[in-house]
Amino acid sequence: MSVNVNTRLIRLGLGCIQPASADDVSKFLALSLEVEEEPISPEAIQIILDEWSSQKDVVCVHLRQRLYSLTRQGDGRLTPKERHLRDKTRLFLLKELRAATLRRPEAEEPEKADVSSAVFIDSATQEERPKGAAANPRVAPGAGRAFWPLLAKQLFVGSSPSASGLRFRFCSFPTISDCCKAAGDDSIPADGIGINEISLGLGISPGLLTSFLARPERYYRVFEIPKANGKSRQIQAPRTMIKVLQYFFLDYLLNWLEAHPTATAYSRGSSIRKNAQVHTEKKYVANIDVSNFFPSLTIGIVAKSLVAAGLSSNTAVLVARLSSYKGGLPQGAPTSAALSNIVMREFDASVSESCNSLGVSYTRYADDMTFSGMELDGVKQAICFAKERLTEMRLTLNDQKTRIFGPGTRQVVTGVVVNDWPQPSRVDRRRLRAELHQAKISPANSVAKYQQLLGRAAYMLSYAREERPVGAISRAYVEDALAGVKMLRHFTHNE
Repeated sequence: MSVNVNTRLIRLGLGCIQPASADDVSKFLALSLEVEEEPISPEAIQIILDEWSSQKDVVCVHLRQRLYSLTRQGDGRLTPKERHLRDKTRLFLLKELRAATLRRPEAEEPEKADVSSAVFIDSATQEERPKGAAANPRVAPGAGRAFWPLLAKQLFVGSSPSASGLRFRFCSFPTISDCCKAAGDDSIPADGIGINEISLGLGISPGLLTSFLARPERYYRVFEIPKANGKSRQIQAPRTMIKVLQYFFLDYLLNWLEAHPTATAYSRGSSIRKNAQVHTEKKYVANIDVSNFFPSLTIGIVAKSLVAAGLSSNTAVLVARLSSYKGGLPQGAPTSAALSNIVMREFDASVSESCNSLGVSYTRYADDMTFSGMELDGVKQAICFAKERLTEMRLTLNDQKTRIFGPGTRQVVTGVVVNDWPQPSRVDRRRLRAELHQAKISPANSVAKYQQLLGRAAYMLSYAREERPVGAISRAYVEDALAGVKMLRHFTHNE
């Protein structure tokens, strides 16, 4: 049976929100074209999808809900202009949904993930799930924001602790095996997944991934920010399209690879306070810092570490290249932190073992390493061993940041004073108290930085205990100081 409809529009709509049903594509087109009635009925779209399925242009990836995704053959029937529009629309939409800035319908009931839901996890990537349930995504404040029904539903499936999947669902196909079949292969390639499988899973063009590899400078924004010492730090921030791909790597590959317990940054349950707690009440505390840390972690080093962590060589090299900028890890990419922990895992293990034999405590917060103990010789020996291991990795210490704090001095670990118990420095405590005082006497001048003050106060109070308040700052003091600001902010938002 032939139906006189715009099949190009249907293919484009399906590509933007796949996996999708005929009803979802119809609603998506109505929202996109800003028309009240559906421009193409679900019944007409279903007839087209059935026809494409017989031609192997689409495949049904969820039998119960009749969700369809484009195969490589079907994706190839998009024109270059349509493919560019689809890639841009899909990636920007995924970015918004991952940040939970699009509104879900209030009446929607959370769906439980099942074996046929679209999820990109199988034995070909990793064998075990991350420990602990992911937090539910935030619902954006404010009304009137649009949402794409199925894609939002797809991404939020598995966000509840009782669901079987990960927090977000980026993928167009249930497993890597299905991606390979949609690409025309009978099985997963022996050297691991590559551009074809990743592009199909994410629902974008392989040509876009190739462009990321060939011309990365087009997809990064480079700028400088001031450092505390008066110098500047260069930031290489990925633009939206490649950043979504890097979030995909982070959520579906890198977060499954555990960091060493001594790594107290960028991993689940880690914090500056946890890093500092290890070094309290020690006679000697020493800090060392790696020079040019992230850019020094080259594609080769990263790929080798990923292979050691269990990824296949082809996948490891591809992830390393698509997460790097000018040969090293960019400061500003969401993948850089997790990759640095993977690269440093073997280093952390060997240094930790050496420190244990010397009676020295060791932690690493990114490129900032801390050693503490009761004997100065033991601390110095631990630093020498770490320096040797760093040299083997072709990393160098920043000698200007190598410090050893002895008894009677203010011992600082990643900005936290650890002499008797962990607490922020006196300078930070006084600065916050002064800003809270100004907010109380002049609320109007502090409305713009209300959230910042609230966050800094919460961080400061996290160090407080009943027997030892932090810098005379209490929860009651913070609430009283920000009461006027909170009221003004409430009135401003309601106008």
